[in-house]
This record gives sequence, structure tokens and C-alpha cells, in this order.
Amino acid sequence: MFVSERYLCLASLTARRLDVISDTKIQRDTLQDSKRRTQLQRSADTIERLSKATITLMTEVGFVNMTTTSIAKHAGVSRGAMLHHFANKVALVIHATGEMWGGVVASTDELRQQSDPANPDPEGFVEALWDGAMAETHVSVSVDIMLAARGDPILKAHLDTWVRKMFDSYRAAGRHAFSKAEMSRTDCDALINTVASTLRGQRVAQMLEPNPEAAKAVRVTLAQLLRERLRDVGQ
Repeated sequence: MFVSERYLCLASLTARRLDVISDTKIQRDTLQDSKRRTQLQRSADTIERLSKATITLMTEVGFVNMTTTSIAKHAGVSRGAMLHHFANKVALVIHATGEMWGGVVASTDELRQQSDPANPDPEGFVEALWDGAMAETHVSVSVDIMLAARGDPILKAHLDTWVRKMFDSYRAAGRHAFSKAEMSRTDCDALINTVASTLRGQRVAQMLEPNPEAAKAVRVTLAQLLRERLRDVGQ
């Protein structure tokens, strides 16, 4: 009986030790996971700040005059921290503009989802593109990248990829919004390309000579032309 009790006591002690070991491992793993999450959060925060600083500086001084030092300073991070995530200015610009243009595609996709083909709204369509896809920052940075990409094949490939994605999203939004009109896909795409290109050109014109009333007049005219085109097709 004494032996059995001794074994039971040893077994109990062993179980308690195993529980302590297990609890310690869980605590250690939890702490490590917490540290990893914290590090990932810090990295994500640093990358976001660098991306925002890059876009801001491109609108203020342009790609050519922007440096990795000025980007890091504007983002409030060390240059070493920046170089930990991005090897050079081009790598950072590619990431930042990819994020920006991804937002353009997302906003246009949202326009497509919100459009009601049964009740086409040319005015709303034009204004949504103007405020979203053709926002001043988007166009300013895009033009700057177009100029910089002339001598940089990596930037050019990046730009070409996103231009295709953005125009695909414009056309998809137009095809859906005006799908009830008896218009061929070719005619619809041409119409949307005209709207998008005109809005982009008007945004550039506003950068050179700001005139909100003139810009509004252009958008009103575009919407009227779009509505008349849809009406003519339906007759």
C-alpha cells in the first residue's frame, strides 16, 4: 500500500511539473507571438508612413527632386529603417504608387457596384470618376511617373501595368452602368475612354491654371454628351 501511495504521489508531482512546463511554454509562445505581431505592426506602420510620405513629396517636389533622405525625414523614420524595407527610391515609389493606383481601381470597382443599369446616371458617373479615379493627387503623381518612366524601364513596366488595370476598371464600370443601352462594347469602351481621358486632361489643366468653375462646366458638358449618346443609341 505504501508503494502504491508513493507511486501516486510521484505521478501527481510529475503531472504538476508537466502542467508547469506546458503553462510556461504557452506563456513563452504567447509572448513570442505578441512580439511577432508587434514587429509586424511596426513594420506595416513604417511602410505605410513611407508610402504616404512618398506620394506627398511627389506631388510637392516631383520624383526627380525627391530623395530617400527627404522621404525618411517626411515619414518620421530613420533612413536605415527605410532601407530595411526598400532598397532604393524606385522600389519605394513602385510600392507607394502601386498602393495608390490600387485604390483607384478599388474606387472605380465600387462605382461599378453602386451603379444601377436600370437608371443610368451620367452626371453621377462623371462626378464619381472626377472625385475618385481622377483626384488631383492621383493624376499629379501619375503624370510625374510618366515623365520619370521615360528613362527607367522598371518604372515604365510598372506604369504600363497599372494604366491597363485602371482603364480596364473604367471600362468595366461603364459597361455595367450603361449596359441597358443598346450600345456595342466597342462603342461603350470608346465612350468611357473619352470620358476618362477628358477628365484626366481637365485635372492637369486645373493644376496649371486653377479654375473650379471651368472644371465644373467641362464635367457638366461631358455628362450631357454622355446622356445624349445614350439617348441616341436607345432611339
